[in-house]
Amino acid sequence: MEIGVIGAGVTGLATALELSKIGHRVTIIERDETPMPNTCEEAFFWDRSGAPQVRHSHALLGRLHNLLRDNHPEVLSMLLDVGATEICLTDHMPDTLDDHNLVEDDKNLRMLAARRTTFEWVLRNVVMENPDVEIQTGKGVSGLRLEQSSIPKVTGVCFEDGSGQGFDSVIAANGRRSTAPNWLTEAGVSLPDEEVEDTGIIYYSRFYKLPEGVELPVGDRLVAGDLGYLKYGVFWGDNNTFSITFATSDTDKTFWGIRDPETFEKVVRLIPAAEEWLNLEAEALTEVHSMAGLLNRKRTLRHNDEMIVDGFHMIGDALICTNPLYGRGCSTGFWQAHLLGQSIDANIGDSVAQGEQFSLQVEKNILPWYNASVESDKSSRSIANSDSDEISVMKRSILKEGLIPATQTSTEVWRAFMKMMNLLADPSILSEPEISATIMRVWAERDRRKPEPSLGPPREEMIKLLGLVSNG
Repeated sequence: MEIGVIGAGVTGLATALELSKIGHRVTIIERDETPMPNTCEEAFFWDRSGAPQVRHSHALLGRLHNLLRDNHPEVLSMLLDVGATEICLTDHMPDTLDDHNLVEDDKNLRMLAARRTTFEWVLRNVVMENPDVEIQTGKGVSGLRLEQSSIPKVTGVCFEDGSGQGFDSVIAANGRRSTAPNWLTEAGVSLPDEEVEDTGIIYYSRFYKLPEGVELPVGDRLVAGDLGYLKYGVFWGDNNTFSITFATSDTDKTFWGIRDPETFEKVVRLIPAAEEWLNLEAEALTEVHSMAGLLNRKRTLRHNDEMIVDGFHMIGDALICTNPLYGRGCSTGFWQAHLLGQSIDANIGDSVAQGEQFSLQVEKNILPWYNASVESDKSSRSIANSDSDEISVMKRSILKEGLIPATQTSTEVWRAFMKMMNLLADPSILSEPEISATIMRVWAERDRRKPEPSLGPPREEMIKLLGLVSNG
């Protein structure tokens, strides 16, 4: 098959990687005129206007690591060669757990520490070594070519310069701002309504680098927390880099000043777990990058159990996007590329069946994470707006005073939580009877435990320390 992939970000490159390996010719079409940097350090300053998120925090989770390990070892090898780090999570088990014996499945509890730009640079290098892959940069797609039949069949793309190109199948991997639904509508294809939920956040990220010879202060806990009015996280990168991200309500203008580098640094130093990372002579590599207008959005090309279009797929954030604060985008995008490759390979010669299988696999494997993101964001918004109901307050209490403490004492809960965080088990694993019972027992004992150290100052104190004016 001759396949056109629109978008040369992580998901588009992953799609080309998967499909070229099973014998298809792939043409990647990228709007950005993006000549390849020579090194991963140069790639960090890549001009990727079509992907403004590249200099925000990213996590390369266990699901992604294991897909590379099992199917694309050359990608994993090159990542490690250029400075990425393989993180064995069992090396960071809390000392306070009740059982430190390892089990066979623990081999899958591995992540990768690398900047998004480094990962994308490595992927593009590997993909372009395959003679069955071509990349065309500086070309914008304006629409689709279709043949009318019982199910409209996509036969190629139209470019903004008036030219076009034919393909047996077209895949839109052009991110959360994808206009692919408009192309279908303009071609006369009626799409099911998409589901959209506002995340309700603005987030701010800044990258740092530690001096040579100074190790990242990695401990046995995730450096992440929620102060109620402010969420934060520290993300490991490659070559002794790391990033810090804050997220605030998009209706609370009080903390919009975090985009100022000086204010950003002040906030970091008021959060003990994050301040530790700056105390090792960390050098800022970037200004503070911010993103707003972030959505949880779900699209589908299937209606009443039937495909509405043939020979066309949306994938990654173009199909399903979630709150980037959870760090799942690269991993779920690569996972979708793998599922699409399997669907096409299992149904050679039947492009409708390819679309049907892919749609069902997305519903089974990816939608649980979309639903979890929507639920979590709704809860956060209601608490931030002081209109949360009794159930939301209870769920937050169980999370904060049940689940999190249980991951420090129960190996069973820690292992389930790590699997969930790394997309190795869907969120329902925390509701399994034995896991849930342990969490609830720990929650019931909350008043008898020594209080945990404060994650950071309360909102009004933070405002006062920063010299801000409340404008919620």
